Amino acid sequence: MSTIWLIATGTFGEAMRRKILNVFLFVAIALIVMAFAFTSFLPRQELVLIKSLGLGVIGLAGVFISVILGINLIPNEIERRTIYTILSKPVQRYEFLLGKFLGGLMTVLSNIALMGIAFLLLITIKEHHFNVDVLKGIMMIFFQLVIVGALALFFSVFLSPFVNFFLTFAVYLLGSLSSVTESLASDPDHKKNPLVVAFFKLVHVVVPNFGNYNIQNPIIHPDVHIANEALYITQNILYAVVYTGILLMIAVLIFDRREV
Repeated sequence: MSTIWLIATGTFGEAMRRKILNVFLFVAIALIVMAFAFTSFLPRQELVLIKSLGLGVIGLAGVFISVILGINLIPNEIERRTIYTILSKPVQRYEFLLGKFLGGLMTVLSNIALMGIAFLLLITIKEHHFNVDVLKGIMMIFFQLVIVGALALFFSVFLSPFVNFFLTFAVYLLGSLSSVTESLASDPDHKKNPLVVAFFKLVHVVVPNFGNYNIQNPIIHPDVHIANEALYITQNILYAVVYTGILLMIAVLIFDRREV
């Protein structure tokens, strides 16, 4: 465990020094602050716009940070040949992989925390009270990004960063449209073709359901409610943990058999 932690802290320190990630972070915070410049609307409309823009910016910036970080965690070590030095020591491959993932996760968490603090501070100033629902929304965004980061790391074990970038984003977009793939699988017009139905069912089951982590509507619109919110959030956190665990286990198996 100490080996994994050492690799994780090293990865975190290196990632936080990367200029491109800092650019995404500062741009995101700037956009969140700029959202508060929209004061020409009625108070309620203004808050709806601010919450929508703020959570949207945090989510989108988080996805870019997770993907760009995840696709380079392994290839960078191979390109710089530092992986040979690390693996020549008493370090198991699974420890190396898990350490890199944990370090990347720490980086994503710190970036989400900084954006979230800025957003929560501005919302608190605007509403004159601390909004717990917004905090829940930011937490759900983080667990969504845990899966995105795991996907990027998983693909990085056997794909180039260029291919990985587009594939991870494609899976993210497809997972965000999970309700569409589910409806397509049950569409009466498609039931005539069992192959089409099987394809959409497979996509719906295999591709992570990112749509479940978007709880912006209840946060933005007080009149919209989630039935049994605590159960809903708990189920989706467990889903993220299990899905990520499966991806990491498969990634370790592939990485163990790969020549580097």
